[in-house]
Amino acid sequence: MYLLFIIIVLLFFAMTGFHRGWKVSALHLGSTFFSLWVAAQFYQPLSHYFRLFIPYPRTVAFDTQFAMNIAQPEMRFNYVIVFLLLVLIVKTMLYFAIGSFNGVFALQRLGWSSRIIGACLACCSGIIFIHFTCYVTALYPHEMIQYALAQSQVAQWFINGIPFLSEFTLNLK
Repeated sequence: MYLLFIIIVLLFFAMTGFHRGWKVSALHLGSTFFSLWVAAQFYQPLSHYFRLFIPYPRTVAFDTQFAMNIAQPEMRFNYVIVFLLLVLIVKTMLYFAIGSFNGVFALQRLGWSSRIIGACLACCSGIIFIHFTCYVTALYPHEMIQYALAQSQVAQWFINGIPFLSEFTLNLK
């Protein structure tokens, strides 16, 4: 289940990067990193306000055997959701700003090398997306999701094995 999801997401991001070329893909990857940085600066004070609005099934969580050993899954779920909401807001604003330059980039013909580099850069954004998606599903107390995560070595690698990003996400407090 996770492997199919990962392959589809990476193909989608690669096709998008192939279509955009390296310049626009680099701008979008830079905006992703910037939105991660902004969210890291502001998620902690906001997480206390959003605690009432983010649903976490506490009653189910007591009986669920999690695939990964994560301390305080409810608190981490709250932090990650607030963090991702901030990333989504900042990324959307930057997407509109970058989209305003489409006329400049549309005039240039893209070569194969530009398209291939753009696909690789977009796959970096796809890896970030997959990492956070797998991490949120690892925190969600649902038996089928936890069983699929326990069986998927690739999904566990996307949570724990990505340099810098995994360490950063696991230390959100």
